[in-house]
Amino acid sequence: MPQDPNDADLDAGDDWPDDLDAQDEADRVYREKWAAHDAPDAPLADYVPGRATPKAVHDSYRDGMTAAGPYLGLGAQIGGSMALFCGLGYVVDRWLGTSPWGILVGAMLGMAGIVALLVRLAREADRKKR
Repeated sequence: MPQDPNDADLDAGDDWPDDLDAQDEADRVYREKWAAHDAPDAPLADYVPGRATPKAVHDSYRDGMTAAGPYLGLGAQIGGSMALFCGLGYVVDRWLGTSPWGILVGAMLGMAGIVALLVRLAREADRKKR
C-alpha cells in the first residue's frame, strides 16, 4: 500500500497511515524512563533455586488445614441448624395446625443458635490470640 505523501508522521517503511507511531514513541519513552526500575536484581553467582519437596508441600498443607479446621464446617453448622429448627417448626405446625407460627419460632431459634455459635467461636479465637 503506498504511503500518503501528505502524512509527515509516518516512518519511511510504514505502509499504514495510523496513530501507532505516536504510541510507539510513548512506549519508547516509558521504557527509557523505567528501565532501571523494572530490572530485577541479578541472583548471586552461587544461587541455586530450591525445589519444593513432597514433604514440604504436605507439611504446608497440613499446617493450613490445622489452622482452618475449626472454620471449615461452619457453613454446614449454620445451614444445618437453620434446617433443623425450621423443620421442627414445620412438624409442630403440621401436628398442632398452628401454621405459620411453628416455622417462625423455629427460624428465630435457629438464628439464635447461629448467633450463639458465632459468639462462641469469636471468644475462642480471642482467647487463642491472647
